[in-house]
Amino acid sequence: MPIFKFRVFLEQDDTIFRDIEIKPTQSFADFHQIIIKAFSFDGKQEASFFTTNDNWVMLNEIALNKKANTQLMSKILMASLIDDPHQKFIYQYDYDAEWNFLIELMTFEDELKKTVYPRIVKTEGVSPKQYGAQPIADKEVDGFDVEEKYDEHDADEMGEENETAESDEESEESDEFGAEEFGSEEEL
Repeated sequence: MPIFKFRVFLEQDDTIFRDIEIKPTQSFADFHQIIIKAFSFDGKQEASFFTTNDNWVMLNEIALNKKANTQLMSKILMASLIDDPHQKFIYQYDYDAEWNFLIELMTFEDELKKTVYPRIVKTEGVSPKQYGAQPIADKEVDGFDVEEKYDEHDADEMGEENETAESDEESEESDEFGAEEFGSEEEL
C-alpha cells in the first residue's frame, strides 16, 4: 500500500517544516495529532483542515469538533480527499492565535513493515512557541547561546517615538512647501 508523504510548513516562515508520512486509510484526526506532536503544541486548542486550490484559497473545512457545514476529521480518511499528486491543504490550529500551516503532498512512498504510521520523517527549523513571546533569533555571544525575544513594552515605546518623529517631519514638510500649494482637503 502506498504511503502519503506530506510537507507541513509554517505559513509565516517556510524554512520551518516537517515531513510526515501517513497511510491513506488513516483519518484527518490522525494527521492532526501528528502535526501537533511535530510542532510541540499542546493539542488543547481547536483546529481545522481546509481543502484548497493551487493558489492556497480555502475551500471546504474539516473540523476537529462538530461545527455547522463542516465535516469531522475523525470521519474523513486521507485517501478520500487526495485527487491531485500535489494535493494542498491548509491546517489552522488555535483560532485565536491563528497558527496556519500549509500542507502539500510531496510523494508516495512504499509502506515499511513494522513501522507505525503516521510518523515524522524530517524536521527542519525550531518549532515556534505556542504561547508567549516568540523568539526572534538565536545568537551566540562570547560562546554562549542567547535567545533574543520580542519585548512588547519596548516595541510600544519605540512605536510612539517613531510616530512622534514622523509627525514632526510631516509638519516641517507642510511648512516648507506651504499649505496653499496643495489646496484644501475638500478640493482634492
